[in-house]
Amino acid sequence: MERMWKFLMGLLLLCSLVLVKGQITKSYYTAGVVEFRPTVQGGSSSEMLQQNLDAYLQLIEQANGEADILVFPEGTLNNPLQLTRVPQLTHNDSICSEAIAQQHRVEPFMQKLACAALRARSYLVINVQEREDCDIKTQRDCPSRGYLLFNTNVVFDRSGAIVSRYRKWNLYLAPEMNRTESADYGAFKTDLGIVFGHFICFDMLFYTPATELIERFEIRNIIATNMFNSELPFLTASQLQQGWAWGSEVNLLAAGASLPARGISGSGIYAGKRGAIVRHMVGNATVGERRLLLARVPIYPNIISGDVSFDVARPGPAQQMLPLLQQQAANFRSQPLQLQNSSLQQIKLCEQQLCCYFNVSLQLPPAQQLKQLPYQYRAALFAGNRSYEQDQRSSLRLCAIVACLNDEPASCGKLHAADLANAPRLQFNALNVSGEFIPYRRRLLMPSTLSYSLYALQPSEMSWQQHFELFKPTRIDMQLLQPHSQLLTFGIYGNYFDEHYKGKAAGRTALSGWLLSCALLSPLLLLMLIGKCN
Repeated sequence: MERMWKFLMGLLLLCSLVLVKGQITKSYYTAGVVEFRPTVQGGSSSEMLQQNLDAYLQLIEQANGEADILVFPEGTLNNPLQLTRVPQLTHNDSICSEAIAQQHRVEPFMQKLACAALRARSYLVINVQEREDCDIKTQRDCPSRGYLLFNTNVVFDRSGAIVSRYRKWNLYLAPEMNRTESADYGAFKTDLGIVFGHFICFDMLFYTPATELIERFEIRNIIATNMFNSELPFLTASQLQQGWAWGSEVNLLAAGASLPARGISGSGIYAGKRGAIVRHMVGNATVGERRLLLARVPIYPNIISGDVSFDVARPGPAQQMLPLLQQQAANFRSQPLQLQNSSLQQIKLCEQQLCCYFNVSLQLPPAQQLKQLPYQYRAALFAGNRSYEQDQRSSLRLCAIVACLNDEPASCGKLHAADLANAPRLQFNALNVSGEFIPYRRRLLMPSTLSYSLYALQPSEMSWQQHFELFKPTRIDMQLLQPHSQLLTFGIYGNYFDEHYKGKAAGRTALSGWLLSCALLSPLLLLMLIGKCN
């Protein structure tokens, strides 16, 4: 029954996309995302909730009613001792109303936020820990505690009514949390003529529901609530947000929790291939921030609008205080860059049907400073599975130049601990990375770049081109457009989602996925392909 309900909801969402078409009258909307430091100690659970709520309300007021939509991050409001119920929808009934709030049995802090949305005349996206009561005797999945616990996004419209609820599907280090029987798809239609999709943090690394919102429902404005543990060399928060928006060709509104002592920070608003509009990482402090990032966002991410301005390039300064996770770069196939001044280095690496090509020209500091360079660099390729916590894993294909502390591959993806303000630097005068990525029905190819500042490169600093040819690998070419002396990562990140490598079977898996896609598109095309393969 639940699967049928979600199928019908999907059809309704597709219909809503058709209905809103043609209603858009402006080239932009105004959005705010919040980098938020939660109160996590120094009081009772109710006192900490009240402090977080008060700060939320102040930030909503700070927007001065200018925002069409405001987004707060994951895990920064209530706690396991201050849970709330969350109705799926309240239709046109605002839970700012005492009677409506009591009818749906929501906690007082939910009602206060609904009233704040009403006062601000803004859509408001928050993340809460949700309680849903269950019967141990009759419900097979009901825990002994007598209720289910969900990590949940809640969306209020401008009147304070709940117009969308999404329960996190891809859980990370949260054994106490429950999942729905099948994945939710968070989406809501607005009076802007736009449909927004939304998900939570770790979801971004998987096809369902994040990329599926884009490919299945054709949504181009996405919201992510985050409490993200950054990881080098490819998955620091703002770096992933910008690359994901670029590769997905969507607007992304990403609000991040701010706990830099734990390696957690990163918020921003991004417009597809046009890059970051506004972004913030706390990388050189141990205390988080409570900051509203407010900006105009183009209705269509890749269409130029004179009403929208973009963030500047951010090469530095070095942000060496943020403790980061590290992907095991020792598992990569890699080759060190030679310290050659000005001459062109050409490197080719191949493995598992992936070939990566690197063209590099360096400008070195004086010879006496070479041993003082804070980073060395390697050309790297990875084609295989990587696991996260618990049982989640991704199938990745990567081509990249990565910074390393020394000549050992295991040192790649670690930040230098010293102040690099006066350190000698190796400059990339020219840098081109390209790769041939086999077709697959579920994949996302995106740029992954990072400077000392822990921000990605903007489109003014790099180019990205994709070359498609039917039945052949996709050719990706990335090029540095101007010299750069503060690079940590420069490469192509291919997430193949649910494909898992089994030696040579990987190629057959990819081909079968491509055949299935072709079959869905056209039986005649499939027959042509089979004839070509034979």
